[in-house]
Amino acid sequence: MPRPSSILMREHEVILRAVKGLENKINYMRDSGRIDVDFLRDFIEFSRTFIDRCHHGKEEVCLFPCLERRGIPREGGPIGVLLMEHEMGRTLIKRLSEALDRYVEHGEGFDRVIQLCEGYVELLKEHIDKENNVLFPMGDEVMEEKDSEEVESCYDEREEEIGHGIHERMERLAEHLGGESEDST
Repeated sequence: MPRPSSILMREHEVILRAVKGLENKINYMRDSGRIDVDFLRDFIEFSRTFIDRCHHGKEEVCLFPCLERRGIPREGGPIGVLLMEHEMGRTLIKRLSEALDRYVEHGEGFDRVIQLCEGYVELLKEHIDKENNVLFPMGDEVMEEKDSEEVESCYDEREEEIGHGIHERMERLAEHLGGESEDST
């Protein structure tokens, strides 16, 4: 039976595709001296919807509570660190959105926009590495079959709460973000 972590790891691949697109776009923007506002607005939408609501929502509502019940600690443990990083990501995206608005309205803050993009890329790559290589293997060791069924059912409920078709739309957006940036470099 597939583990709930395998679903999240597949989502990590989608996220990393968009992140790679953002990395390429950062280089393009730095070289051109212009911010690609449309690309960044799409990336912010992807981050808020797919990364935060779909993906982190599944972890926070479904997986992490199960792992805590199975003995993986939140306080002083990997779950607490990862939850803190989720909050850091939300803060970075909020700041990026605000900096992008200032750039559009006043033509200022180019360096700030780039800096926030770079910080978000670094955070996500390190965060995904911790989940894939530390927490998920730990979780797979302690979860029982009934836990897996309950967590996967919770994932389905989470997707329904977000809305029919949103997940698929966000996956297409990630493909666009990843592919568009390669054309721009």
